[in-house]
Amino acid sequence: MERLIEGAIVYEARKRLAKHSQTVYFALKHQKSFTKRTGQTAKTRKTGTPKSWAFDAHFDPRYCINHAKFIAKGLWNSLKEESYTPRIALRQGYPKPDGGTRYIDVFSVPDAALATIFMKTLRKRNAKIFSDSSFAYQEGKTPLDAIVRVKAMLGSEKIFISQYDFRQFFDSISHSHIENLLSKQGPFLTTKIERTFIRSVLSHKYSNAGVATQRDRGTPQGNSISLFVSNVAAHPLDNALSRISGLFARFADDSVVVNYSYEEALKCAEAYRQFSSESGVEINPKKSSGIRLLAIEKTEMQSIDNFVFLSYKFTPDEVLVSDRSVNAIKFYCARTIYRHLLLHPRRAKKVSLRRIRGLQYDWDLVTCLNELRRYVYGGIEQSKINDYLSDKINLANVQGAVSYFSLVERGDQFRMLDGWLVNCLHRALAERVRFIRTHTSRKGHRLLSVDELVNASWYKFKKLPMETTVPSFFSAWRASRKSLARHGLGGVDAIGTGYSYS
Repeated sequence: MERLIEGAIVYEARKRLAKHSQTVYFALKHQKSFTKRTGQTAKTRKTGTPKSWAFDAHFDPRYCINHAKFIAKGLWNSLKEESYTPRIALRQGYPKPDGGTRYIDVFSVPDAALATIFMKTLRKRNAKIFSDSSFAYQEGKTPLDAIVRVKAMLGSEKIFISQYDFRQFFDSISHSHIENLLSKQGPFLTTKIERTFIRSVLSHKYSNAGVATQRDRGTPQGNSISLFVSNVAAHPLDNALSRISGLFARFADDSVVVNYSYEEALKCAEAYRQFSSESGVEINPKKSSGIRLLAIEKTEMQSIDNFVFLSYKFTPDEVLVSDRSVNAIKFYCARTIYRHLLLHPRRAKKVSLRRIRGLQYDWDLVTCLNELRRYVYGGIEQSKINDYLSDKINLANVQGAVSYFSLVERGDQFRMLDGWLVNCLHRALAERVRFIRTHTSRKGHRLLSVDELVNASWYKFKKLPMETTVPSFFSAWRASRKSLARHGLGGVDAIGTGYSYS
């Protein structure tokens, strides 16, 4: 066990070192891009070590790598003696899109490594105990598996949909609720050391703005063991819903229940209320739809014509990309276009003439299209996408921004995104051309037409062949649909990159 802990400490420390190196890399890349695009020397940004590394020696990955063997021995002894206590965690707050703050507790390198070991062991040992309808943080289950399940539930003429949102699910779980479920008499297979470890993590101390506080409720977001604990906490709810004649899918605190009679829907609603009372987690009435009839036409009963689950929008007839996810895709593309074509020139009031050749060639446009292509196609070249759709080659896996949405059966939304992307690019180029004509000597720099932009006829440098066509969301969707048909969920992004959009 000591060697296992030692290896986990080294792995966690190297992961944090790599994250810091990535931060430094992107800071230097930003400076280099500014210099290339404006011709001015960029200001040097300080990229010293993170402040958290100085909080405690165990937060410094360099120290942990050098002393991994010693630290592992101490951790293992404390676990055997039931005296293990995690170091004080650092609390960080992040604003939520809909308001409020999400708090993440960052644990020391050894504590995080230990949590990962126990999480993986407990998850594997108890995999068969958890409900088949629970999809979050389960080995071999993905968000797209949950979407497939929900899609299979629909199709009846009369369907009642229930969705309940829990207020601060991770932060509100009662510790006594967890203790009861993990006790010897509980349904889960745990050892004494594992129970001691979980108990210590649940009651850990954290530092918020220099003030040390001890947790008395909830499970810390930022610790791997919370992934197991959250599923443990919701297990009674899963069992209660399974005993009712209805179907449901749950991904952490996000769930949807499908019933075929109003009486059964009421029983499910009571199961949620009972769970809320037992677990200490409140139901958020503002975000919970309650029981609604899924119907296109309005009825005497309260009804909805769609509902959203894991970034998909379900209607009585089809599944679509949720509006929020469409907006997130647009936001990413618009930000990429602005960063490549307008950000640095506007800041410096200058454009490097080395980036512009002739009356229309623009190297910044080339790099912009390259990044957009990586986002839309997941790094696959345009020519390979075309060859795959023409049955000239085979692709084992298709990634990219829309791969997660491969279960959408109609391409209208993706055609719309294609039109929006071309329009957004063309409007940004128009602004860039105006800027070039105003701030440089290239008064004759010409704006590309929409056709030139789409078919890449403007790029004429044969000595340096580049794919400069505008990437197509519709083509990416067709490729992901084809890969789904050939390889199943293993042929697309089933782990939920798309789910992160919302």
